[in-house]
Amino acid sequence: MDTIVPARLPPWRRRPCYREGVQVVLTRDADDGQPFARALGPHVIPVFMPVTSVAPAGPDDQARLAAAAAARATYAHLFVASRHAIAPLVAALAAAGGRPADAPPAIAVGPATTAALSAAGFAATSLGDTGDAAAAALIARGVAGRRILAPRAAGGRDAPLDALRAAGAEVDAIVAYRTAAAAAADPAVAAGRAALAGGHAAACLVFAPSQVAALADVLAADGGLAVLAATRVVAIGPTTADALRARGVTVAATAASPTPAAMAAAVAAAIS
Repeated sequence: MDTIVPARLPPWRRRPCYREGVQVVLTRDADDGQPFARALGPHVIPVFMPVTSVAPAGPDDQARLAAAAAARATYAHLFVASRHAIAPLVAALAAAGGRPADAPPAIAVGPATTAALSAAGFAATSLGDTGDAAAAALIARGVAGRRILAPRAAGGRDAPLDALRAAGAEVDAIVAYRTAAAAAADPAVAAGRAALAGGHAAACLVFAPSQVAALADVLAADGGLAVLAATRVVAIGPTTADALRARGVTVAATAASPTPAAMAAAVAAAIS
């Protein structure tokens, strides 16, 4: 006997075996999203939808980073939360007559950032998968009276750096890059728009608060964030979840940590 599935269900749920071969939208490009796509497993079809891209910092911030690179010997550590800060840091070092090997030891957030730092020639150690965890581990080693250079994204999270300051460190947080929202007409977001607007995606993974407004802009012509009602929205952490809820989006699950395995577990819980 055929199974009758109500038409009001989104297309991904009308398939008898919707847990296999479902589409999952990731609001990142393929480079940043691939580890998360692999963690989702072979039966999931990842749809990369980079709603933001990396753009250079402004001239003033570039000058500040170059000055910090010239004074690199005065810093005890670098504190690097994203691989996107690495290229601007390398450029600043080169402008100051230095190279990554001349930089102070880097404390990285997560294995991917650690690997990227090491590949670029920095001495890097991962002390945690989140900025808060890495800051706490560094504080446990002692930071009072030490200078720390933190090349960061414009609008990045302040909490880890504030914790370092509260522990007695002098933290120079300098914008190394910023994020720019994608245009709705950008071909890179076309597949994601189609999957979400058509109700074909079982889940949509959102990786940063900054992506929420960008996602709304990308989906504006399709009905805005309201189209996410046909899918399960999964946030990488509580700050991102709060940003989604503030926009009226129902968050189906929040990852326990910002790792591919934790995001995959959250997706599995959301669509089971």
